[in-house]
Amino acid sequence: MKDIIIQDHKVQTKLPKDFRFENQQLIIPPHIHFEDPIKITIQDDNNESLDIVVSENTSIKIILELASAETTPHQYKLNLQAKKNAQVKYLLVAELASKKGLVEHYFTAARDAKLDLIGGFVSDILDAKMHVELQGVGAEVKMRAVAVSSDENKQNIDVLIIHQAPNTIGNMTNIGIANKKGKIVLNGVEKIEKGMKQANAFQTLKGIITSDQAIVEVNPILLIDEYDVKAGHGATIGKIEEDQLYYLMSRGLTQRESEKLIINGFLKPIIDEIDDEPLKERFIHLVNSRI
Repeated sequence: MKDIIIQDHKVQTKLPKDFRFENQQLIIPPHIHFEDPIKITIQDDNNESLDIVVSENTSIKIILELASAETTPHQYKLNLQAKKNAQVKYLLVAELASKKGLVEHYFTAARDAKLDLIGGFVSDILDAKMHVELQGVGAEVKMRAVAVSSDENKQNIDVLIIHQAPNTIGNMTNIGIANKKGKIVLNGVEKIEKGMKQANAFQTLKGIITSDQAIVEVNPILLIDEYDVKAGHGATIGKIEEDQLYYLMSRGLTQRESEKLIINGFLKPIIDEIDDEPLKERFIHLVNSRI
């Protein structure tokens, strides 16, 4: 795996071959299939902007880590452009101790580009936006966002997918898990603009609470200005199903162990995508300390 570290608005490591970084823009070369993931770490910068451009016909996996133990306000504005026929698997891990964190992330997909986006949020107090514009015919996005809160953590996650071209596909699955006095708000919005025929829009939002004081709010919204489309959504909030807990406890696990096992099952799609072992171990430890 190649590592790119950005600090003080500068790249601190050697860039992979043919990559360019200029004016806060990282440009990934065209017509290449990258076997190894690229990990980008933004270190202790509390007012950072970054544009990532994945050039046409390029296939790549990117892990972006936002990490800081500072409690001061943090603000990030991030953009990712997937050019024509680019194939991008993208994992964002936000682990911020800030008491006022803002992460604005915008994605665009050109003709036949495919985005597989995953957001893992384990910050203290955070407003996060993950907005996707499907701008080209045949563009696709699969969006998965998971937020875990405990104690006094408050996380607001806004996921928006806009269909701006015909024959586009948007599929989002957002999960919020809250323990103790944790609070999570998940907003899932998908919009199909007029004339965008044969667009497909689907969303699932799920809230899991493990204490009587925890709060998860889910808001699935479809905005459709075209008839010739397929769309659907669903949302659920509740505690872990009693029969699942009973089955595991009947096998000798405590209730707490059973809850952790079930919740880690929900998180497995994210954990499996973290190729960096220290980041994976830290993410697992932090999540399990919250549940």
